[in-house]
Amino acid sequence: MESFEWYAIRATGVVAYLLLYLAALTGIYSAVQKKRKKKVNHLLHFHEVLSDWSLNMTAGHLGILLIDAYMKFSGSDILIPFSGSYETISMGIGSIATYFLVLTIVTSKFRKQIGYKRWQKLHALNPILYILVTVHGLMSGTDFQGMVLAVVNIVPVVLMLGMFPSENKKVVV
Repeated sequence: MESFEWYAIRATGVVAYLLLYLAALTGIYSAVQKKRKKKVNHLLHFHEVLSDWSLNMTAGHLGILLIDAYMKFSGSDILIPFSGSYETISMGIGSIATYFLVLTIVTSKFRKQIGYKRWQKLHALNPILYILVTVHGLMSGTDFQGMVLAVVNIVPVVLMLGMFPSENKKVVV
């Protein structure tokens, strides 16, 4: 039987991913609504709360990795990309994704101070964050058979891509 830590690591990772997914969806949806000249204040607040909780769950995910009795991870294994000996590529991608998430949250909190245009350019990097987290989940996930894990990770990406209005589609208001 697996340990409590094994379940907690996976649970916090999955919940962080789902919160990130919902944050991305609400962010994209609010951007579309904003272009349609609709009010999005409550939606943007929800987007920020989801993002903050995704970061909190990611911190929990990393913290539990550090106390896991079965797999011994050091702080450098987690914080320095590609430095650990266990699943080096996947863990490195996860580390980089964590830095992207922190960058996103911190720059969003200080967007007035750094300027809206600069914040917007930094925020445009978020698809990279989402792709990194998805790849990390696909490579590290041992909970499900490959096809199930691929569907769980790829369906949100397809849904997000479907939200982007193409130039050929007419947007009905």
